[in-house]
Amino acid sequence: MMMNNLGVPYNDVEMSMMPPGSNKPHERLKEELGVESNFNLGGVIAGAAVNVIGGLIGGSKSSSAAKSQARAQNEAAQRQLQYDTKAWEMGKEKLGANRDHLIKEIQAKERNESRVANFKDASNLSKYNYDMLIRNREQTSLNKQFDLSNKVYTETIGYNQLAAEAGFDDEIRALEQTRAEAAFDKQEVDIEFLIAEGQSRARTASGRSGRKLSQTMHAVPGLALAQLSASLTAGTENANRALAGISREWRSADIAAEAQKMLDPGTLPSPIVPYQTPMAEFVMPRALEEFDFGPEPVLGAMANVSAAGDAVWGSTISSIAGTVGSSISSIAAKG
Repeated sequence: MMMNNLGVPYNDVEMSMMPPGSNKPHERLKEELGVESNFNLGGVIAGAAVNVIGGLIGGSKSSSAAKSQARAQNEAAQRQLQYDTKAWEMGKEKLGANRDHLIKEIQAKERNESRVANFKDASNLSKYNYDMLIRNREQTSLNKQFDLSNKVYTETIGYNQLAAEAGFDDEIRALEQTRAEAAFDKQEVDIEFLIAEGQSRARTASGRSGRKLSQTMHAVPGLALAQLSASLTAGTENANRALAGISREWRSADIAAEAQKMLDPGTLPSPIVPYQTPMAEFVMPRALEEFDFGPEPVLGAMANVSAAGDAVWGSTISSIAGTVGSSISSIAAKG
């Protein structure tokens, strides 16, 4: 097959311009096939040749592109493997660092929990001691008040008794004085009566007039004694009423003193002993195992460079053969 300067077969125009006697393969092919001279066999063969050569060139380019793509995929897979391996290693370091940091956080929380619990325990104990101090002082004060109340009550009861007894004595002395005065008055009446009776006897003679005078003189002491008796009876009744009043006042004063008496305070309850502040339980994270890091990265399935190129050539050659076959079939059909 004759090629031009560009490395492609001659077309009909170029062959027609060749000098006479030149080797024109398309004319020989027409003669051998018995095709009419007007049939452009050269054009058909030239077209088929162009298609074949174009297919070969395209196949070569596709093969090179497939090889380049395969190399790029392999290089990308290697870079991906390096990246994944580095990321996996850094992930392991990060997981360990996170675990260490978590342990530090838990330990810090545990220390803080202990500090808070100790502070609460100290505060509760301080409050308990303060409440106990107040309770003891209040207990001491109540006990003193109770003792003082008992003392005042006892003294008041004693005073009431003394006052009542003094009242009784005064009333009894007054009654005795009244009785003494009555007895003294009776004696005076008797003496006066005797004196008067003696004088009357000396002045008067016996007889009717003397008897009348004697009866009159006996009547006068009787009236005086009756008055003294009535006065003594009234004085006795007054004394008895006074004594009864003193008894009532005495009882009333004792009741008032008892009402003012303080009840026994007993023993005040002590403050509740504070409980120890409970502390939370902290669990440390478990030790890291191999399965925590996951599988180590592996290189993915790599494309075979030669196989990629062969695959492209196979499809290209098939395409070329189909093109040639189609061209020959067209020629035969036209023949």
